[in-house]
Amino acid sequence: MVVTLVGIKIAKEGNEFIYYGVANTCKNCKLKTVCSNLEEGRAYKILKIREKKHECPLHEGGVIAVEVEKIPYEINVKSQEAEATSISFKPIRCNEFSCNEYRACNPKIKEKEYRILRVLGDVECPKGYNIKKIVID
Repeated sequence: MVVTLVGIKIAKEGNEFIYYGVANTCKNCKLKTVCSNLEEGRAYKILKIREKKHECPLHEGGVIAVEVEKIPYEINVKSQEAEATSISFKPIRCNEFSCNEYRACNPKIKEKEYRILRVLGDVECPKGYNIKKIVID
């Protein structure tokens, strides 16, 4: 769980959002370190709303403190990689852009070590690759 600031209009328990990084408007703000304490490109879920509100030139109505958690990624990997407890992620690099699984095979996440939380099962691949869908943290 992490405490951060979000716009009052999206601050509802259960809401999910993607953190895209620090906006140019925020570069000189004294609250920047609290607003920008999340991982860029990562999805988060709001768990709890706190009472502390602040004025903000970016968000109409200001910002409010919230408790958030990372939303795990669902991705596709080669079947043998799904047997481990962690993975050094590298995308499958498929060019079948019209495939329903394209984004899961080529997710926009950092190539780094991730913990495998669950194996969801086999994925049918139009190219015949032997792949599985997994959940990583």
